[in-house]
Amino acid sequence: MLCRKLLFVLSLVLFSGQLLAQQLGTIKGTVKDAATKEAIIGANIVIDGTATGSSTDLDGNFSIKIAPGSYNLKISYVSYKPLLVENVVVEVGKVALINAFIEEDSRALSEVVVTAEKQTNTVVALVNEIKFAENVMVGISGDQIQRTQDRDAGQVVRRIAGVSVVDDRFIVVRGLGARYNTVMLNDILTPSSEVDVKSFSFDLIPSGVIDRITISKAGAADMAGEFAGGVIKIYTRNDPEENKTSFSLSTGIRANTTFQSVKRYQGSNTDWLGFDGGLRQLPADFPNRNTFVNAPMSQRTALANELPNIWLAQPYNVSPDLRMNFNTTRAFDTKKGWKIGNLTGISYSNTHQYALVQQDRFIFNGATQTNDLPEATYKDDLYSNNVRLGIIHNWTLRLNDRNKIEFRNLFNQMGTSETTIRDGRDFGIGLDFRNYAYRYEQRSIYSGQFSGKHTLNENSSLNWTAGFNYTNRREPDLRRFRTRRADGTENFEVIEAPTGGALFENARFYSNLNEIGATGAVNYERKIKLGKDESLITKLRAGAYVEQKSRTFEARWFSYVRASGLFDRSVLTQPFDRIFAPENVNGTTGWTFVEGTKPSDTYDAQNTLAAFYVSAAIPVTKKFNATIGLRGEYNRQQLQTRGIGGNRINVDNPILSPLPSLNLTYDITEKMLVRAAYSATINRPEFRELAPFLYYDFTNDFNFIGNPGLKISTVQNIDLRWELYPSETEQISVGAFYKSFKNPIEIAAEVTGGGSTRTYSFKNADAATNFGIEAEVRKSLYNLSSSKFIQDLTLVMNAALVKSDVRFSGDVALTQEDRPLAFQSPYLFNMGVFYNNEESRTQVNMLYNVIGPRINIVGNIQQFPSIYEMPRNVIDLSVTQGIGEHLEIKVGVQDLLNAPIRFLEDTNRDGKAVKGADLNFMNFRRGQYFTLGLTYKF
Repeated sequence: MLCRKLLFVLSLVLFSGQLLAQQLGTIKGTVKDAATKEAIIGANIVIDGTATGSSTDLDGNFSIKIAPGSYNLKISYVSYKPLLVENVVVEVGKVALINAFIEEDSRALSEVVVTAEKQTNTVVALVNEIKFAENVMVGISGDQIQRTQDRDAGQVVRRIAGVSVVDDRFIVVRGLGARYNTVMLNDILTPSSEVDVKSFSFDLIPSGVIDRITISKAGAADMAGEFAGGVIKIYTRNDPEENKTSFSLSTGIRANTTFQSVKRYQGSNTDWLGFDGGLRQLPADFPNRNTFVNAPMSQRTALANELPNIWLAQPYNVSPDLRMNFNTTRAFDTKKGWKIGNLTGISYSNTHQYALVQQDRFIFNGATQTNDLPEATYKDDLYSNNVRLGIIHNWTLRLNDRNKIEFRNLFNQMGTSETTIRDGRDFGIGLDFRNYAYRYEQRSIYSGQFSGKHTLNENSSLNWTAGFNYTNRREPDLRRFRTRRADGTENFEVIEAPTGGALFENARFYSNLNEIGATGAVNYERKIKLGKDESLITKLRAGAYVEQKSRTFEARWFSYVRASGLFDRSVLTQPFDRIFAPENVNGTTGWTFVEGTKPSDTYDAQNTLAAFYVSAAIPVTKKFNATIGLRGEYNRQQLQTRGIGGNRINVDNPILSPLPSLNLTYDITEKMLVRAAYSATINRPEFRELAPFLYYDFTNDFNFIGNPGLKISTVQNIDLRWELYPSETEQISVGAFYKSFKNPIEIAAEVTGGGSTRTYSFKNADAATNFGIEAEVRKSLYNLSSSKFIQDLTLVMNAALVKSDVRFSGDVALTQEDRPLAFQSPYLFNMGVFYNNEESRTQVNMLYNVIGPRINIVGNIQQFPSIYEMPRNVIDLSVTQGIGEHLEIKVGVQDLLNAPIRFLEDTNRDGKAVKGADLNFMNFRRGQYFTLGLTYKF
């Protein structure tokens, strides 16, 4: 049925696309002031010898659709010298990009009509944005993203200088973990999509809807003040000028997964849409904790038997992955002269991953600290099915050449189903074990922004944004149970849970997180001329930002425990579909059902942020520019919960933070410049980090618990950078940075009274430093050879060397000093080679990435060492071939080398991890991933 629907949609799209196809090309570009680099509003662009032309909009951009050929462009603007751009080549269905700078003359200003919109997703546009930025910035453009095989923002950002990624979705900038970075979607702060960590999950944003991604690495008054690594800005596509439609369908085959037989548990009939259809949810009339705990045993067992009796994993043959994308843009003109644009994109993916995960655990040998003793070893058969449904729906209304209003909407629904079967041995008690976990996680995120951009007059502008965010994350009916057998026996038996229940024994866990946020921002800019040189224009800026968000979190868990009567031990060895069946959950000879939920498993939290800033961008000379600013942020963070024992815990942290910044730029030549920057920034605890909620992670056998006593961290940042722009698409830069932290926040091991289960919490160190150097090269080989093949090559490389140092005092539970910050790699390197032959419509891309060893979780001296993620070399290849005017075929392979993902623990506590010297914690391989896709563009 689903296949027939897809074929119908594809046929409909193909038919409608034929009616819309036009045999034209497009000239797009930007016109700016040669001295100030400001956009020229209303410049006239005319095809020489014709009446065909356009005018620049309030961003200085224009667009002309015209038949294929070679043309000369005349660019003129009253009070500026005319400019002739020769030999602009236009091809069918392609865009020729022009970036022009015109010099001021002595003529009067006249009004014009706007007909075009800013082109922001090209390499040219991005390089210009970076070049003329007032602070240190890096990024990646939409058209470069389309050349890769990257499927979401989490994979895209790996290509940016100084950036690495954890778990394919959490970003690390300059070696600083996800908590030290701020993420903005269309200039509005995003909510945290995670329960246990402060971060935004980048895999929520499909790559197909991204216009560009930029990362500001130096602070400025008009940017969010909470960061230390970078402010990541994701912009989704918007404001089309023409009607376009495209549909793409692709499949993927993963080595060691696709066509293999795996074990998976039964899900709901809506799992294919990314959410549970109710099978895993607690019944609507299920009593609350107090009612359940006080209910008689007969009622509790009856309630237990209302829950689905699904404890058996069935064989399943893995099918190839499926991905679909449908995108359409529409442009309308009204009788009033308004221009309306719409962009709608729908994406869907259904993918699979299997891995055989080897894990080892050791007991600390305090006598020598160099030879930890084996405690347990096990292998996980881990299968996961990931589904994502994404919708982007954006509208733009241009009232006239000075006023634009936008309405952007982004929704993502994601569902992940995991089946884990763990075989291993406990050396301490001499038993084999086989443990099971069936987990489902669904995430929903909506982000909507209503914004306006207004040019009040030639010297002042105003923009504003109102936003709303909603995040929901559920873990419905996470089921866990463990079995074991003694030496010399054949049958595994289910382990009996303690009388009060246990999170890891015969347990069912439910959690639900809801977070809503409302935001508002307004920014005003005024241009004034200071001094005798009227070409030097100072920009005065002021603005405000407000945000209110609230979160509710609730978790409940239950355990099947031995009834107090005469227990029938034969229950322990029955088939899994009968062990917890109604006949055995009877409260007498079998199991009874108890709730282990603690008062700390629920919390409410609120955060109010109010910020105001003033700044001035001052051209001291024609070559030297300074931007100075002050930002003030008042933040009140509140959390209400109870401790494990039921005592009330109220967190209330109102803090006012003054954040000064200074950015200096000196233009050595038109193509070369240097930058220097200083800024003060902060890092606040996240709700989850403050809440004393204990969560058990089955995969790693960890406990996580929050710390209500966490303090805010402050950061001093210094940047130096040299940049060279050989052409409009090329960039070379070398930079250095230094950061000093007070009270940095990390997740670190707690010293426990015994046992192998590690408990981690969030802690403040006393201080830390982080410094390094980074370089980036974006180079076309066009002028290096007469060979057409060489001319069609572009090289992109970036690298970073980073060192950090953490300092503690008086806390012997923490690991030794002189170790790096968590997630900080000592080095990282990215390289991409792009081949693009426009005549044959052939693209070939090779991408390489490697990062140095980094601490994944901080250990301690007394018991559990730090765990390091080791380096792995990653190579991706892709080939794209155009066929005819509309069809495109793309094939590729990701993770060609299939290097192991390896984690080592710092066994000898020397502050580093070395294969052979330190012991294995976890390792597995994902398998090479082969893709084939078709795209039809109308």
